[in-house]
Amino acid sequence: MTTETQVGLVVTFSGDIQKTTDPLLPGSCQRVASLYLAEGSSNGELAETLGINVSATKSLLIGARRILRASLLPEVGGYRTVLIRTYALLLSSFITWTHCAFSQIGSGSPDASARVQVQVQAAAVQEGQAAPQSLLPRHFVGQALDQDAAVLAEVPSDPLFKTDPFRPVLKPADREMSTLHETERLAFAATYTVVNQYATETPEGVRHNWGTGRFDLVGGWKAYDHAGNAGTFVLLVRSGVNLGVSQQFNLSDQLGSGLVLNCLPGGGPQEAITLNILYYRQDFYQKKIALYIGKIHPNEFISLSLYNNDERTQFLNAENDGNLTIPSDGTYAGGAALEYQATPHIYIHAVTVDTEGAQQRNLKTLVDKKYMNAVEIGWKKGEPTKLEHLFRFGVWRDDTATQGSGAGVGFGFDYELKSGWVPFGRIGAGTDRGSSIKRVFDAGLVNIKPFGRRGDMFGASIIITDPSHEAKHHESLFETFYRFRLTQSLELGPDLEISVHPTNSVKEYTTALLGARMRIIF
Repeated sequence: MTTETQVGLVVTFSGDIQKTTDPLLPGSCQRVASLYLAEGSSNGELAETLGINVSATKSLLIGARRILRASLLPEVGGYRTVLIRTYALLLSSFITWTHCAFSQIGSGSPDASARVQVQVQAAAVQEGQAAPQSLLPRHFVGQALDQDAAVLAEVPSDPLFKTDPFRPVLKPADREMSTLHETERLAFAATYTVVNQYATETPEGVRHNWGTGRFDLVGGWKAYDHAGNAGTFVLLVRSGVNLGVSQQFNLSDQLGSGLVLNCLPGGGPQEAITLNILYYRQDFYQKKIALYIGKIHPNEFISLSLYNNDERTQFLNAENDGNLTIPSDGTYAGGAALEYQATPHIYIHAVTVDTEGAQQRNLKTLVDKKYMNAVEIGWKKGEPTKLEHLFRFGVWRDDTATQGSGAGVGFGFDYELKSGWVPFGRIGAGTDRGSSIKRVFDAGLVNIKPFGRRGDMFGASIIITDPSHEAKHHESLFETFYRFRLTQSLELGPDLEISVHPTNSVKEYTTALLGARMRIIF
């Protein structure tokens, strides 16, 4: 498939959000990796290219079926199209209005990863047939992360149970959503993640447990794709809730941790609904250059890892969801970003973002001119799940409203081995101003095919931090998790975090958080 003949799109997120066939794919996030459909393809071929579970004649879901039930609309093509577009416009208007009415995580609090995920099922592979050509890796010029998304589309999900109880219920909407992709180049996708944690030690008067849930809805529309140029609109909407406890309660904050021990809600109170991302992406120069403008997520462009960057499927803590020495790495705010694929192995990413912005706010704080600027240079060899080796180095500076101005550097790597083990690491160093943490060391190991199961994943990491002058302690953290892929639509797994001397706690103490996580993939 050449770039010139590609039209249509697949939006992913977050991170996240269709049935991922690859155990390492961070679904956060929240990076939009687009897969392009071949012009003139049949419905089945289109669905396969999109990474959707395909039978001989039928294609399945990509989207948030309960949000856009195209199957409920009249079958008259033009009329149905008008209704769908009208509904999407009204939904966007409602989201834009409501996200300003709530308050949640402040600037720079990394509440979630940004890696948008392509989720694939590859039914032909599961049924013992040869993989279709559309699921094979495509080597095309363009952004490395987009190429990674295409490669990951060939990885089978390998669920423990082949029968999926959700499939019969969602099947009618699946057909209509596939048609929507084909005719309108419009895609929606969704997941719901639940985490329950119990802390063995807490400050006096603080409860030990809490449950959190988060719904992620992503969507995108490819406005055009022609001769190496393309334009795409992307959005991410989230809704968080505490289960059985006040929406103002946050266990990580109450423990005094500076590492955000559960990035599902992040820091601060829960939000009923937020518009996290809404930007326009322009590709040109044979898609070697991509420009983003709107409400963005810096971690989509810098310090991003496929192996430790998604709280819904990988580590829960914030340092394994970005780099905490980069102060606004995890925020959602107004800004712009540029990606340049200089050679097949070298990329350059640059980002500018409002340090006063947040997911629950609009863009009005841009006029205060408090920005973070960052540039990352990366070298990459191989492909994810196929001995990928990635090294990245970045520099940043920022101006903030409350922490002054600062600057720093960061380095990270992922080194995949033949056995499926992947050592990874992040280090960062910055000034005492402009950031809450001035030095961090993060090292870990994941296995993307434990016991030969491609749908499962194991991980363990250790983090050592040196906070800014306002902090009380040097916090260290150990985390490990295992993720079981039970069916195409369901993941379950345990998680353990041990926090030593939480950063902002009055007294020094150690606590262990015993956790359980479930993710439903719609």
